[in-house]
Amino acid sequence: MPKRRLILTALLLSGGLAIAPSAAHAQQKKSRDLITREEIEASPQKDQDIYSVIRSLRPHFLAPARGVRSLGNSSSRMSLYVDGVRETDAGALKNIMASAVAEVRYLDPTQSEAEYGSEANGGAVIVKRLKASADSPPPASNPPLI
Repeated sequence: MPKRRLILTALLLSGGLAIAPSAAHAQQKKSRDLITREEIEASPQKDQDIYSVIRSLRPHFLAPARGVRSLGNSSSRMSLYVDGVRETDAGALKNIMASAVAEVRYLDPTQSEAEYGSEANGGAVIVKRLKASADSPPPASNPPLI
């Protein structure tokens, strides 16, 4: 009887360890859902728009989320947020140069809906642009008044 109990305990423990996500798995998922500044700079598309970089490095960011279904009038399209502001569609990524981006993060539908509400039930792409340094002059959008 004790031998049977020992075997059963060993099987339960080994099964429990197999089910628990490893730190390596969590890190792999994190890197799969994040494009860092270093990756952008190393990308062959670094001189293009961020849309091209995403398509090259993490095309799943732009693909429809697997298993998401739309019932009635509910929306399940991917949402795009640039510096915290929601954009109308992924086409806005073509207007952002990769050199101006700090990181791009993907949120699966569950994460995006929890963070941004039911409007983001199809997943979300979060773009954080580089901040202008204090040394850099402001953009010359208006000519100086004389």
